[in-house]
Amino acid sequence: MKTYQIENEAVRIEFIDQGGCLTKMVNKKTNTNYLIHYADLNEYRTNPYFLGATIGRNAGRTFPPFYTNFAGEKVALDCNEGDLHLHGGQNGLQFQEWQVRKLNDSAYELCLVDDAKSLYEKMAFRLVYRLENNRFRIEMYGTAEVPTICNLTNHAFFNLNQDKATIESHQLKTADARLQLIDEAFVPTEEYIDFRVGDPEYAPFNFNSRAQVGKAFELGTQLSEICAGGIDLAYCFEEPNNPEVAKIELTGEAETNKLVIRSNQEACVIYTANKVAARVPINDGKRMTKYQGITFEMQRMPNYVHEATDYLTDDYYAFTEYEIL
Repeated sequence: MKTYQIENEAVRIEFIDQGGCLTKMVNKKTNTNYLIHYADLNEYRTNPYFLGATIGRNAGRTFPPFYTNFAGEKVALDCNEGDLHLHGGQNGLQFQEWQVRKLNDSAYELCLVDDAKSLYEKMAFRLVYRLENNRFRIEMYGTAEVPTICNLTNHAFFNLNQDKATIESHQLKTADARLQLIDEAFVPTEEYIDFRVGDPEYAPFNFNSRAQVGKAFELGTQLSEICAGGIDLAYCFEEPNNPEVAKIELTGEAETNKLVIRSNQEACVIYTANKVAARVPINDGKRMTKYQGITFEMQRMPNYVHEATDYLTDDYYAFTEYEIL
């Protein structure tokens, strides 16, 4: 397992070849690493919390655990969370060793051919990690000989507090979005909440206007209990095709650290580390706790393979850009 670094006067990025995992995103102005990372690099071999990992072949949960391929055949997927296929299953991209090549002083290329270990059709992937001024950009490319499933994301967990207290006090704003509802098994119900309607049960999950993340915690409602007292939901953007619009704005408690995320993806699963079973050492060696970080999984709508008609592709492209302020 090898560590790589991209650095300029404003930001330092570090990542490893295992899963293409991001381990550091340092704002040099405040000397703050925005990312939660394992204290021991060996933890990335199993990565129980998907920290910083490239996720795929299909990000999120797939249920029923199958898809219909280009030939009209049903392809069964492995289940690694109850009856669900989660984040590409037992041999997801986060467990693979990527081939890394330096492009120049501000960019690296990561390559992987997903074939023998995958239940999906063969696909070749290329990631580009690029740092320009205070913006770190991930570009994801995939090519296949036949149309197949492809929905990638990065699973970095953010905490902008310098003392790394929980993220409850962070301020969050999303672009205008609807909320995708889920059932007790985290399967989308095909019901979406329009926050403009004003249903008070779902109002705490509304971040179309800037609000404190913790307002959505421990609500005692049915949806809150499904999400283990935090957020584990997809926000589906009203205007997904405008890459210049900030999809996410996150500010730390002291207001000195801020993160802005832009992407061409149609949805973002926001998860606030609600379920912490293995309290592995992170950062400076302290054990990971509930609400330690927040992740923004930019992707297609969860379970789209059973809802969309255009769920197969042989030419995939997605980008996510992080502006470190």
